Amino acid sequence: MQKDKIKNIENKYYMPCFNRQNFCFTHGQGAVLYDAAGKEYIDFVAGIATNSLGYNHPAHVTAIAEQASKLIHISNIYYNEPQVRLIENLLKDTIFERVFLSNSGAEANECAVKLVRKYFYGRGEPRRKIITATGSFHGRTMATLTLTGQPKYSRPYAPLLPQIEYVPFNDMAALKAAVDEDTAAVMLETIQGENGVIEANYEYIVDAYALCKAKGALFVLDEIQTGVGRTGKLFSFEHFGIQPDVVTLAKGLGGGVPIGATLARGAVATAFQPGDHGSTFGGNPLACAAAAVVVDLLKNSNLLPQIEAKGEYLRNRLRGLKKYKWVCDLRGMGLMLGMELSQEVNGSEIVGKLAANGILLNCAGNNTLRFVPPYVITEEQIDKMYEVLEGIFASINL
Repeated sequence: MQKDKIKNIENKYYMPCFNRQNFCFTHGQGAVLYDAAGKEYIDFVAGIATNSLGYNHPAHVTAIAEQASKLIHISNIYYNEPQVRLIENLLKDTIFERVFLSNSGAEANECAVKLVRKYFYGRGEPRRKIITATGSFHGRTMATLTLTGQPKYSRPYAPLLPQIEYVPFNDMAALKAAVDEDTAAVMLETIQGENGVIEANYEYIVDAYALCKAKGALFVLDEIQTGVGRTGKLFSFEHFGIQPDVVTLAKGLGGGVPIGATLARGAVATAFQPGDHGSTFGGNPLACAAAAVVVDLLKNSNLLPQIEAKGEYLRNRLRGLKKYKWVCDLRGMGLMLGMELSQEVNGSEIVGKLAANGILLNCAGNNTLRFVPPYVITEEQIDKMYEVLEGIFASINL
């Protein structure tokens, strides 16, 4: 089917929720995508930090194909082997004791909210308040829109979930003032990806965790974008030496196949009882078979050290662009980096010029170029991206 026909059908029948870029990709290999004309694009978007193993990874494809020929879905009424294999390996050698599998990051965060409230309900404590940060992004369902500290996403859908409060990110004094005897949990991101790759200060995360412990509140981390190896660790909280009560995962977990996970430890891990929560598709055999490959490679190969090394290589290359006056900041960890640009230049226009030269990138938050390539990106591909971006910057006259 030709691209114009695809666009016409989409425009006619699909709800107008997306500002799609003018590309229609047919296949991929490694960290490269190909359009219908066969043009190559080096991908630094990775399905928004989702295609962790890139495209056509042999182990990933084989596992999906083999599982599809056996069972794709049977529901959680029954046991299935791919699910238990995944969860056993995912939790092995971690601080977590139990997990619930869903289909997306928003669902994983919804589960976390329900788990927190059920935990205190079961204890007979009236704690209901959940505190999140301004600039955060936790999903697009009604509850996760409420958790998201950006009114532009939630304003049209009021009234929202009650007893959700926001404090400025990286402001410990504001957090201390907000946490009280009614606080059930503090929910944060170690890096606010959708807000422009804004990093949490080390002291902020450590002190926020300690505050929750002192006040009897739960500490929840949304690692939908930062988890599953993206920052060079299996979980980004490992950079901070803390032990959160609940962590949510999605995006890179399935390598492109939809799956979310809510991990918990301690008493909160057993707060749910049969009937308290559920999912028809969550944890189905196909998704679990795909995710099992990602987890196995992260835990039993040298993939994590590679992510760390490639992230440092990418950072060092991007540092060379700080010579341009409109480059304000370079942030992030591992293969999750953001380059904030001043308002003198239009980040979206730079993204368009990169695409015209075979490089896929996107712009997030406050005019910030976001680099979240597949973990299989090569140094040569990073070099190619740098050369194209440097050429675009050199052509700007201000």
